[in-house]
Amino acid sequence: MDLLAFFLGLHPAIEIFLIGAIISIIMSFVNRKVLCSEKAKEVKKNMQDVRSKMLEAQKSGDTKTTNECLSQLVKINSQYMRFMIKPMMVSFILFLFIVPILKGAYTGKVVATVPPTLPGIGGFKLSWFWWYAISAFVVSMIAKKILEI
Repeated sequence: MDLLAFFLGLHPAIEIFLIGAIISIIMSFVNRKVLCSEKAKEVKKNMQDVRSKMLEAQKSGDTKTTNECLSQLVKINSQYMRFMIKPMMVSFILFLFIVPILKGAYTGKVVATVPPTLPGIGGFKLSWFWWYAISAFVVSMIAKKILEI
């Protein structure tokens, strides 16, 4: 089973890298759209303010204020988690769609090998899953830096 028609003829490591990169870039744009909104920034700032207030109360030994801050922090955190759920759902749906395709095409195949010159892990053979995870992670980190997420 070939993966996608427009990837025909490419090495499996390149195909998987491109798929991981595309998904990571899509997710970075979704995160930027959702998490960089004014409401999300406001909730995040409130969370930071309450945390610093709680740390001051802990240092001074004020347990009443510490408990109040902790209660506020739980409420604010639940608000922030509502913003986080949207990108997680998009990511989950993309992952559910792509994993069966990759699994069907590459199960049992070595798609990449760690260069032998790396001490300790050199020569380690990577399955499609590990190569996808490494590729997606690296591209995601670069995209987040570029998009300032």
